Amino acid sequence: MAEKQFSVDHVESYLPHRKPFLFVDHADINEDKTKVWTHHAFLPEEPYFEGHFPNDPIVPGVVLLECLAQSAHLLLSFREGRMMPGYLVSVESANFNAMVRPGQTVRFEAKLIRQTGELSSGEQSGRIFTFKAAGYLGNDRCLRANINVYQTKNSHNISGQTEIDAKTSELT
Repeated sequence: MAEKQFSVDHVESYLPHRKPFLFVDHADINEDKTKVWTHHAFLPEEPYFEGHFPNDPIVPGVVLLECLAQSAHLLLSFREGRMMPGYLVSVESANFNAMVRPGQTVRFEAKLIRQTGELSSGEQSGRIFTFKAAGYLGNDRCLRANINVYQTKNSHNISGQTEIDAKTSELT
């Protein structure tokens, strides 16, 4: 990550998710706002470890994919300067390369590679954004996937959300 980037200190300002379903602890975004790096520490007390699997706990693959989706969603909201509704609509070519266990921290990356033109359906209008995404334990990749996120322009779906100040600090 040698390129100039922004550090996002308040991820809750850009994502509607909250504990226990918020999987972004910290984020960095490149200068042209096309790539995000996020981190999440999987604590041993996470509720899914009790049943997935007893005596051999691992992070469920769907949770890892949700981490990628939240990373991409955060980037899209950051580009708009405020929280915007965003929904995971498809996952393509997902591969899981290593198990993630309690106590491990994963670094996620999502790079914007394509966006559709404006889509409209009734009250909803928006675009579909495609990301090449991956997760890493240290330098070892634990998953990768191409994901598609639908971002609607209608922010009334997020209760109480108003325009926010850019809560970032520029890094050199």
